[in-house]
Amino acid sequence: MPRRTATPTAKHTLHVLSDSTGNLARHMVTAFLTQFPAGAFEVRSHNFLNTPAKLDEALKSIAKDKHAIVLHALVTPEAKRSAEAFCAKHKFAACDLTGSFVDFIATSSSVEPRRDVKKLHEVSDAYQARIRALEFTMEHDDGLGLDTLHEADVVLTGVSRTSKTPTCVYLAQLGLKAANVALAMQVDPPAQLLKLTAKQVVGLLIDPVRLFEVRKSRQHSWSLEQSGYNEFEEIEKEVNWSKRLFAKQGWKTLDVTKTAVEETAVKVTELLGLR
Repeated sequence: MPRRTATPTAKHTLHVLSDSTGNLARHMVTAFLTQFPAGAFEVRSHNFLNTPAKLDEALKSIAKDKHAIVLHALVTPEAKRSAEAFCAKHKFAACDLTGSFVDFIATSSSVEPRRDVKKLHEVSDAYQARIRALEFTMEHDDGLGLDTLHEADVVLTGVSRTSKTPTCVYLAQLGLKAANVALAMQVDPPAQLLKLTAKQVVGLLIDPVRLFEVRKSRQHSWSLEQSGYNEFEEIEKEVNWSKRLFAKQGWKTLDVTKTAVEETAVKVTELLGLR
């Protein structure tokens, strides 16, 4: 029998509860909401609910919302029970974003979980490595730090406005020392870049039409004068020039025309075999 889709009569608010930063829950909810019409839901995050008093205070504020839907990523069983009991009392729909997955792993492996909130953001060796990677990336943004460019795990290069910097920042958060070097057709690429091995570099490509739209938007936003930088014929030449350079150097390439930064970053790690 076909499933009926209810027509919403009022805009619902998704209240997302977390006893830590809320990053995991936020990413999960953001991914879920891509499947719904834009603006269909309002999302409110309630983070660092790491004591019963803080959790109670957040729940009391939610009680005033007649159209509340509660999603929680709470670690301790006690906090989960409190949230579920509250939602049952007020007849709010509720979903545990993490409990079923933790229970599944525990049952399948016979390993008892710790239920320790502090472990979520422990200042470990891996955390310190991410901080060092982020510092490296900031010091090697947009052609900076060329003398130590060879120390990078990955170097992204391409013409202006191919999302090099945000992708590098995302890679750094994964613990990779990422650098980026912008290319301009009128300027010889830095010798330090050309000396790198093909295992270190990824060339970013973009459709000239899309690049024209991006640069045109920047021109209006920043009140820039008309120049070859934002003329379609020159942009097309520039992109084709970068393609030839990438082929000559033997660098792997990625087309970022319709790709989000997160997706580009993952594809970069796969191309270069990075962990």
